[in-house]
Amino acid sequence: MESGNEKFEIEYGNSTLKIEQISLPGQVLFKVIFPDSTPPVVVLRATDYNQSRFWTSMPEGRQALAEKIGPLIEQYYRSKTK
Repeated sequence: MESGNEKFEIEYGNSTLKIEQISLPGQVLFKVIFPDSTPPVVVLRATDYNQSRFWTSMPEGRQALAEKIGPLIEQYYRSKTK
C-alpha cells in the first residue's frame, strides 16, 4: 500500500463508502465514512495468537462490520495493482 493518507470510495451494498487510509508507524488504519447517519468506523488488519490475520474495528465492538468492509478494501488495492 502507498504511504500517505489516500482517500477512495468502495461500493458496499447499495451505498458508496468513503475510505481514508491512515498510516501510522507499523500500522495502516482505514476510516470508513457512511453516506447516512451510521457512525464512522476505523478498521484494520490484526494478527491473532495463531498468526492468522483478520479484520477488526477500533475500538472493538463493530467486528461484524469490519469483517464485511475489510475484504472490500483489500479488493480495491488488488484492483490497483493489476
